[in-house]
Amino acid sequence: MKKDNALKNITRFDIPPKSLDKSGQYGWWVRLQKSGKKFQQFFNDKKYGGKGKALEAAQSFRDAIKVEYTERLGSKSINPRSVANKQSSSGVVGVNRTSYEYKKRGRTYEAVVWQANWPLGNGKYTSVSYSIKKHGEEEAFRLALAARENGINKSQKQTYVDYYPHSNNNQKIWRYFDFSKFIAMLDSSSLFFPSASSFSDTFEGSYSKQNRDLRGLIEKHKDPSDRQVVDMSELKKKVGISCWHANEFESAAMWELYSKSSEAVCIQSTYDRILLSLEERAEIGMVQYVDYLNDFIPEHDPYLAFFHKRKSFEHENEMRAIVKELSKNEVGIGRAISIELDLLIENVYVSPESPEWFYNLVVSSVKKYGLNKPVTKSSLADDPIY
Repeated sequence: MKKDNALKNITRFDIPPKSLDKSGQYGWWVRLQKSGKKFQQFFNDKKYGGKGKALEAAQSFRDAIKVEYTERLGSKSINPRSVANKQSSSGVVGVNRTSYEYKKRGRTYEAVVWQANWPLGNGKYTSVSYSIKKHGEEEAFRLALAARENGINKSQKQTYVDYYPHSNNNQKIWRYFDFSKFIAMLDSSSLFFPSASSFSDTFEGSYSKQNRDLRGLIEKHKDPSDRQVVDMSELKKKVGISCWHANEFESAAMWELYSKSSEAVCIQSTYDRILLSLEERAEIGMVQYVDYLNDFIPEHDPYLAFFHKRKSFEHENEMRAIVKELSKNEVGIGRAISIELDLLIENVYVSPESPEWFYNLVVSSVKKYGLNKPVTKSSLADDPIY
């Protein structure tokens, strides 16, 4: 008989009364061991309003323990030699033969290189390239191998915080905003992280009803050193967040949601590019969309709350980068982080509703600020074919 997963780690416990003047004990036991720690909790039918409701409470507690401990996120060891952030074209993990285009004196050239990639720790990566034209095929390959080995040796003892990373480092990400914010980014060569407290979603940094209902029971099983009280309404003022849409293609919905007029711009990057651009100055991960009535959000790291949103926002498929501690002058406002725009940005797109003069303005602005990236009118503006 197939075991009912709904009752996994949960057993029925019925003891009838020994005599007429005594009461029996009826309920459900939750017994499980996670992360080397044993958990036992009894859910009495009478206390929880009946057999069915007691079982629901037991299941909720069990699932919350699994989230808080089994799926626990935090500092983890990393083995750099086992991390293949890019598929190898050489038979050696992290060493690839690749090419890219660059412009010089108005002409476009192609550079063919051997590139080495390796993790820095904390979920971040870096890379270095050696020109085949300059060094020759064998020497460029040897230099890439040596650079990766040297980089790994330096980062061997690193740890990282796993905030729901995307499985594909080449995943395209998109940021839609008004022209004024685009110019501000170009002018300052920085990416702005507004305070979470400035977002219109009042649920930013909050927990679910399930957290409130189960918190007492879960805290009872924690070691004193693991117990922490964090005022999330205050913490959200000190957290800066940069939001991106993860998708392989443009989104008509995102153009409509995040641009106030037809004079809007979108920059397209990749998960890997933003990792490299921000280095270790922000934590990056995918937002988890949960039911704020019935799902438990892990509390062992308060910053995990900022990687959770209600299911009604699931269409955003959001990737976000967060700054954990805004300074005194930044609290409630945000922080601008200097970045290399040519590294972060892969393409620039102009709103499908924009007039021709606006497209030309974006092109000239990109040229003025020395951003060597193509500017394209959104494909959503193309005429249909019948």
